[in-house]
Amino acid sequence: MREAVLERILDGQLPPGGQVNETRLAEELGVSRTPLREALLGLQAEGFVSSKASRGFSVAPLSAREVREVYPILWTLEGLALRLCGPLTSSRVPELERINRELAESRDPEGALASDTQFHRTLISGCPNQRLLKTVGDLRLAIRRYAHLHMQDGSHVTTSTRQHDEIISALRSGNVDGAIEWLEKNTRFGMDVSLVRLGEP
Repeated sequence: MREAVLERILDGQLPPGGQVNETRLAEELGVSRTPLREALLGLQAEGFVSSKASRGFSVAPLSAREVREVYPILWTLEGLALRLCGPLTSSRVPELERINRELAESRDPEGALASDTQFHRTLISGCPNQRLLKTVGDLRLAIRRYAHLHMQDGSHVTTSTRQHDEIISALRSGNVDGAIEWLEKNTRFGMDVSLVRLGEP
């Protein structure tokens, strides 16, 4: 239930700042309002929705503050996860190249976002610290609505693809520090574009 509601939030079916019509949503999902409210309460604890006693639930609005808070944590922890992968990461280079080609060939924001997410997940999949991987995954989930915004521009997808190429090139040569540097540039680019989209300098 949580996943079904969250997916509607992340793909914009439940738009940022919009009121959640619990009756209609329960009908769409084929459930009663009780499990739906339990799911919404869980998503409220995660920051995806908010509630007021007299107005019910609403989807959390997009926030420049959230962008500024989450992205730096993401590139720091994702870089740490990549470093912990050690030399095993280089064995994933062919897979990363394949995923990045799919990103370059994507024709819609949803496809681009799916490929981008898969690239980053594969990049650090060799990290032995499962708690760190979960934290990074949660952070990527938190920025997904913002990532969807900048994936709507083909030039931004092209820039991300080129930055991924630099990460792959560094890994191929065994330069983990260089890969981490480009990983930060890639994530910082997403942050900067998101802030511009939100009308922030």
